Amino acid sequence: MLFSSKNSQRGFSLVELMVVVAIIGILAAIAVPSVNKYMAKARQSEAKTNLSSLYTAEKAFYSEYNTYDSRFAAVGYTPEGSLRYNVGFTAAGKQAGAAEGYTSTPANASISALGYCGTTAGTFQNGCTMLNGAGGSTIAPAINDNMCDASPSGVAAGCLTTATTFQAAAVAVIQTDGGNDEWAIDSSKVIRNTLIGIR
Repeated sequence: MLFSSKNSQRGFSLVELMVVVAIIGILAAIAVPSVNKYMAKARQSEAKTNLSSLYTAEKAFYSEYNTYDSRFAAVGYTPEGSLRYNVGFTAAGKQAGAAEGYTSTPANASISALGYCGTTAGTFQNGCTMLNGAGGSTIAPAINDNMCDASPSGVAAGCLTTATTFQAAAVAVIQTDGGNDEWAIDSSKVIRNTLIGIR
């Protein structure tokens, strides 16, 4: 006796395939914005890490010379890898000298309003490699004083070093539909997200 195998070879109909594709599309539409937001939050860890490193370098310098210094090479701050965030100060602030017992002249000691790496492709300062912002936007903007508002710990507004206090900033574009993501840290190690770049 022979049995027909037509029923066992039956495939999916076009309607069934279209329903599956529609379900996958709906799930993707719900998931993609959430994934993008989580990726942007993960990128923020770079700002916090580099600002904490700058804080540590400044504190180590202060413990030896009783002053802060705006020159990255003097305090020994060197971020590594390809960076998204521009980190630094707005201008040359306090620079230690013979009065503080600092007699060295650090190589590459200059500092500008552009922060550690600068903001012009191909002409980065201090040997940096900067990545473009989210969605192919230009690299990180320059540091400006508005990024360092008055600190809850009493440090005056402005991204600058003085002999007894400092504030530094980090800025990048980390989400395609977001603006600048700005962070600041001060000499009391108060770190804050002064402008949220995640929508």
